[in-house]
Amino acid sequence: MGAACELTVEVETATDTWTDITADTVAADGLSIEFGIAGDKPLDVVSSTGQCQFTVTGTKYSPSHADVLSGWTFGAPIRVHMARASDTAISVSSITRSSSTATVTTGSSHGWSTGNWVTIAGAGESQYNGTFKITKTGATTFTYAVPGTPSTPASGTKTARIVYMRHYGKLRAANPVPGRYESMNKVRVVSYDGVRDLAEAKLRSIAVQVNKTESELLTAVCDALPANAQPVARDFATGVETMPYSFDELGTGAQALAVIRDIAVSAYGVVFMQGDGTLVLQSRKTRATGASAFTFNETMHGLTTNASVDELVNNVRTTISPRLVDSAATTVVYATTGTAVSVGAGKTLTMQVAYRDPDDTKTLIGATAVVTTLVANTDYGGRPNENGSGSDVSSDLAIVCTAYASTAQLAITNNGSATVYLVTSGGVPLLQIRGKGIYQRSPQQFEALSTQPYGDKALTIDLRYMGSASNAQDYADTVEENYNDRGTAMLDSIEFLAADSDDLLLQALAREPGDMISITETQIGASTLLMVIQSVALEVGAGPWITCRFGLAPASTWQMWLLGTTGRTELGESTILGW
Repeated sequence: MGAACELTVEVETATDTWTDITADTVAADGLSIEFGIAGDKPLDVVSSTGQCQFTVTGTKYSPSHADVLSGWTFGAPIRVHMARASDTAISVSSITRSSSTATVTTGSSHGWSTGNWVTIAGAGESQYNGTFKITKTGATTFTYAVPGTPSTPASGTKTARIVYMRHYGKLRAANPVPGRYESMNKVRVVSYDGVRDLAEAKLRSIAVQVNKTESELLTAVCDALPANAQPVARDFATGVETMPYSFDELGTGAQALAVIRDIAVSAYGVVFMQGDGTLVLQSRKTRATGASAFTFNETMHGLTTNASVDELVNNVRTTISPRLVDSAATTVVYATTGTAVSVGAGKTLTMQVAYRDPDDTKTLIGATAVVTTLVANTDYGGRPNENGSGSDVSSDLAIVCTAYASTAQLAITNNGSATVYLVTSGGVPLLQIRGKGIYQRSPQQFEALSTQPYGDKALTIDLRYMGSASNAQDYADTVEENYNDRGTAMLDSIEFLAADSDDLLLQALAREPGDMISITETQIGASTLLMVIQSVALEVGAGPWITCRFGLAPASTWQMWLLGTTGRTELGESTILGW
């Protein structure tokens, strides 16, 4: 007997207004979702862009059509959630509101947890109705953020039902299918999750981070992004690697996702996005802890293995670059060269400048303790002529300097009645910024090597932000020991039909990257093989029938022995001493 699933597709057509477009989706064309980390090698530690693809029918989904749905525009939030038919709605006794928090009391124990998504229906005040992420406060109570200010308590016959958010992204493509008859006014839709925003956002306006952990660095990165590029939610484990100096190498800017990858690699952690848009950090101490959520005992319809020498590594080199920092904020980390800067009367000139090594101006550096109050005739000059002749008019200039890790923004306003050239009395360009330069001049490399019958399989890992030599050596030892012999048949992925049973359907809907499952499969000799889910892919057809594929990595790769840490205090054959 199969398991039934209900699917809902929504678009946010106005702030906090989600419009259900499920009835317009073309079931025959299917719907696909994928998210998580591609691959299971040592450097596969950050999510790729997740996406959802489906087809809708109707001219209102054609972006250029006169009848386009209000709010149907590129960047509009799109979410897809699913529910098992067996998870029926339960009665709600009351909903009350205090400020923007709604408190729900159910007629019986709901059995849900903080972070679950629940659909509220039947309230007489529409703002209470919808699908919300909850905070459990008791066996029969939970809260959620309610939009607007509906009257309290809520009226009506109310119900609550658990659902599973499988995609939360933004509309990136809505391509009408040409043709009047065959296409039925079809529009093919693509939505990307928040990883794409991280991949496209340029990170430059961020300060140097000193002695910060990976979780603190990730927080700084997210906070520095424009609001529309930040993840909708964050769940960061407590960081375990304190990194002396970070972000000094960004230069004129770097993709936020690339910086996040450097953070994860430097701390031997993983960063991924869940189906509901939550950005998650698992540290090396929280990865692969806890218990298996489910055992697949010959219940897969397909699997792939990666029993190949290409999966093995027996020569690992880790590299750190300890920073050298100036002792005083007197180093000129930026100076104008060539043509002098000039500002017209009544004008403001805004410049983005990059810090450079004063001993090698071709080399970009970072800086800290930057002097943002520029001093006339020390940090800048002001003359009415480019050759420096004429009286000192530097008092006509107002300069605002905003300093970041490796760049600064200068806003130069000329309050005078004539053009001002930023030069000395001798006509030499004078506009500079002082601070403590941060340099990377002495990289250090550490190695872990074992002799294996398959020869030499080398891997070099740049630990961009790590500063500890002992941890860099432990890093190399850990990766080499975990990857020099991974058994005769390790699973790369498993695939199953979710409708085969209610239990399998739950796995398709509830599992996220970072969860652990167990695999038993005779052909590959797997007996309760513990694996970590790296990625999730769903193919939804009419019915809906759901095919689910989990990308996998061995949990043993992350099972280090750590004294006093729950789940890590038993030293066994599949674990090594961690750091």
